[in-house]
Amino acid sequence: MKKFTVLFLSLLLSLGLYAQQEIVVGWTFDDVPQASDTTYSLQVYPCNTDIGSQTTAAIYADGTNGSSSLLNTGSSPEITAFGGNVLNDPRTSASSGDAVAIANSSANGKSIVFKFSMEGFQSAQLTYATRGTATGFTSQTWAYSTDGVNFTDVETVPSVQTSTWETKTIDFASATAINDEEIVYLRLTLSGASNATGNNRFDNFVVRANLAGPDIYPPVVSNFEVLSAYSIKITFNEALNDTTALETDNYIVSGYTTSGAILSNERFVTIAITPDMTEGLQYTLDISNVEDLAGNVMDDFTTDFTFGVAPEYQVANIAELRTKLDFSDNSSRVADTVVYKITGDVIVTATTTYNNQKVLQDASGAILVYDAAGKLGDFLVEDKINGVYGTLVNYYGFLEFTPSQSAQYVECFQSVDPMVITLSQLNDNSFMIQHQAELIRLENTAITSVGNFAVLSRYDLSQEGTTGTALFPYFQEVDYIGQAISNDAQTITGFNFATSKIGSTYPDFRYYIVPRSSYDMSAMSGIIDFSKTQISVYPNPTTDFIHINVEGATSIQLYNMNGQMIASQSISNNSTVSMQQFAAGTYFIKVLNNNEEIGFAKVIKQ
Repeated sequence: MKKFTVLFLSLLLSLGLYAQQEIVVGWTFDDVPQASDTTYSLQVYPCNTDIGSQTTAAIYADGTNGSSSLLNTGSSPEITAFGGNVLNDPRTSASSGDAVAIANSSANGKSIVFKFSMEGFQSAQLTYATRGTATGFTSQTWAYSTDGVNFTDVETVPSVQTSTWETKTIDFASATAINDEEIVYLRLTLSGASNATGNNRFDNFVVRANLAGPDIYPPVVSNFEVLSAYSIKITFNEALNDTTALETDNYIVSGYTTSGAILSNERFVTIAITPDMTEGLQYTLDISNVEDLAGNVMDDFTTDFTFGVAPEYQVANIAELRTKLDFSDNSSRVADTVVYKITGDVIVTATTTYNNQKVLQDASGAILVYDAAGKLGDFLVEDKINGVYGTLVNYYGFLEFTPSQSAQYVECFQSVDPMVITLSQLNDNSFMIQHQAELIRLENTAITSVGNFAVLSRYDLSQEGTTGTALFPYFQEVDYIGQAISNDAQTITGFNFATSKIGSTYPDFRYYIVPRSSYDMSAMSGIIDFSKTQISVYPNPTTDFIHINVEGATSIQLYNMNGQMIASQSISNNSTVSMQQFAAGTYFIKVLNNNEEIGFAKVIKQ
């Protein structure tokens, strides 16, 4: 058994709360119709009257009350039913019955809404049973409303993507606006599904709460997070008396001094400690004497935790990280739970907004980051970062990395030279497995497929008598999607991707080159000669002006990311160019000596 230690520790300490809470309402889905081509209503469910007494409670998936209109017919419905489970069912005689399932990547960003009454209750807490598939939704965001129109987000939790049912707990204690309200709405929004068959299943939604009226219950620690080597965030289940919440003597970390405390949103306390904790060591946190607004004093709280990851789970570089999980099996998806830390710096070589995917590379290798929960942070291509934590996934023979926390920015404009290979090498799995996710380049290559580029489609290449179906637009919002394919000989750059599963199909396992934009295909861009020198301009990024100092320069041309020349002007060896009139984004500057390109620069306008 491997020891599991993480920087972010989330403790759902709900058992203590249950003793003082009552069931408000619940849904067990004992009998839910499955989607089919027949006409029936699956949009609104009645509440189970034997869990709570609210016969008017309902669930909406029809576009009303803040919900989305989910498709419930056809071969790939967005809402349907599967077999249920007894987990989290509070009834004495529980039945597994059915479970509601939200499915299909077309439902990414869509929502279902739960309507019920909180009249006579306060400090709500929701629990539910859930499971999923490997290609199902990766995150679940919960929000509340009192009018079914204006919603406030409360928490985003990762979805279960295995066949094992788990219980999720969402604490709505901070949502004081729903306390003692006649009608409230809770909204569940899903994201991150990767194909039509991916789904999350849900069963046994139960809302518990305290009775409204005089508060006789003490505050409880519901979770805590180690934010850094010197700060810890503690979450309580209710609003706190600020005098006791800010008393640093009420928070003790073994062997450390609490140097400050900050209270936010009445129930979140962030403490600062000195000196810094040492990664990999275990510590004890003691909390006492904190009161709620009614003067109830908390019971003493003590827990042990490990800061960061233990030394045995720290790796020096990406090559060492890639040895930690066997990804030789390309017939299934297998996820590990051990959190690793890359101790060295890495460079971002590709990004896409879809599921916040990125590619990280260092001198030893590369890895694709799948970050549906947005943990890693927002970084650009050529950013150098460090402090990368996360777990490994074998995705049908391709090793992926799922971040568990944000990384730190180091510096920008750190380019990585692509490895120039041949199509024969790209066709050779034994060779390419050594270079998974790395930037690669094919020279004097032609795309022999015809038509327009489409997402998740495969295209044929030829090079000096070698052929292969080896170009794959894996990133889904790249600028060349929908553009006509050029069959001219060209240089193609991209990252090295491999899979035996594309959407719901299972082609033979092989490696592909994935161009990151039209600039990675010279026949499409025709703009920048990447064999020319990349020059430096400053400041970069910029908000208004850039300074260019290139010997022999006579003019520049400015291009946007769609390959359109949007400006040109004459310059001398030492010139200042205004960027004030252009929108924020990424631009390319071609520097010319008369009509000959002598260099180029990539500029980011903020």
